[in-house]
Amino acid sequence: MQVDRQQFREEGYNILRSVVPRAELETLRRSIEHMVDRRKEISAQRRFPIDPQDGDWESSAQPRLQFDTDCDEMSGSAIEFLLHENTLGVSQQLMKAEHVVPHQFACICSGSHDAGPMRWHRDIGPGEPAPLRGMISNMEHHGPSYLQWNIALYDDSVFWIVPRSHRRINTEAEHRQLAENPSVPLPGGIPVELNAGDGVVYTHLLLHWGSYYSSKMRRTLHPGYRPFGFAALPNVHWRHWEPGFYHHLSNTAREQFEAWDALFFQEFDRIAAIFHTMIDGDADGFRAELEALHPSPHERMVSIVMLSKLADKLYNLKHTTANPATLWGNGRDIIYLGNRFTLGQVTELWRRFQPLDEKLKFPKETYQPGFQRMSDYNPNDMPVDFSVEDFINSWETASVTVDS
Repeated sequence: MQVDRQQFREEGYNILRSVVPRAELETLRRSIEHMVDRRKEISAQRRFPIDPQDGDWESSAQPRLQFDTDCDEMSGSAIEFLLHENTLGVSQQLMKAEHVVPHQFACICSGSHDAGPMRWHRDIGPGEPAPLRGMISNMEHHGPSYLQWNIALYDDSVFWIVPRSHRRINTEAEHRQLAENPSVPLPGGIPVELNAGDGVVYTHLLLHWGSYYSSKMRRTLHPGYRPFGFAALPNVHWRHWEPGFYHHLSNTAREQFEAWDALFFQEFDRIAAIFHTMIDGDADGFRAELEALHPSPHERMVSIVMLSKLADKLYNLKHTTANPATLWGNGRDIIYLGNRFTLGQVTELWRRFQPLDEKLKFPKETYQPGFQRMSDYNPNDMPVDFSVEDFINSWETASVTVDS
């Protein structure tokens, strides 16, 4: 299946017809429905007395499957479809990387009631994992570093987008509309009309909207892919799956996932090495390790900002009782990374990042339309006149962290 890379660069998406070949559609539907039935049964068993009959699944406006935990020997084929030339193969065409790997594999399902429209958003937080302009510049220099998909198993027109919005921050008109009512069509917004089997691949930086969540049958695959051997640290560098489902796959697919799992741990080891150079105050070592993680000479400060966010999560892992899965990705990976550091080392690491962190913040917490939550972080702008060398020099002026 051929893609239009130029359209993706300019518009932020490609609509692709018959991503699911007609001969495979019914088989894939059956696999998904088998997982839905299993999840409903588990949800019903775990419900509280005051919950509806099917528990969380029934009360959710948009229940989702997570294939790595929901699949079994009768539905593992749904995961294998994410290795198809029409999914993984297309993602490989759009990303300039040595490897392209699934970040998540989910299915968006219809709820049991009409919940109405959701809010327009980009799939990023305010300044998380970096300010929007930094991530846009990263993409302009290196191409997309994360791809999301909606692949409809039944006709689906719920999803709307604002084409080209991935190359800019919100306009004044969008900002006003999102502040006033984020659940109505935006100027320039269009519905993505998918017939059964069609898909849309898009960047998570694009403004998008779930226009109306209802009880109408919806089974829309929602995988994401990220690169390894890329020019920079990807905007999405964590994952939402963990091993434990390989025995439901073919030998070929199992070997592929085992290789991908190893790539994640190689990157975690690289990040740990970078953090240790900072803890040790080894500026030359830091420069060398950063170049290995981010080979391109462009926008290395964006990767440093993303590393600062991860350092903050490591600090919380060591200093609080927060559930690791609420801090970063699947939870398992940050535990692995955290085991590479003592409490004192993580405290020192965060001290080194504090001057940068302060430059990323507003004086007070504000609501940022289109970013879904309150935050004191600047959602759009990278620090001004603050280079990699300025960051290294700031280590010695960092204040002492007070443990919380």
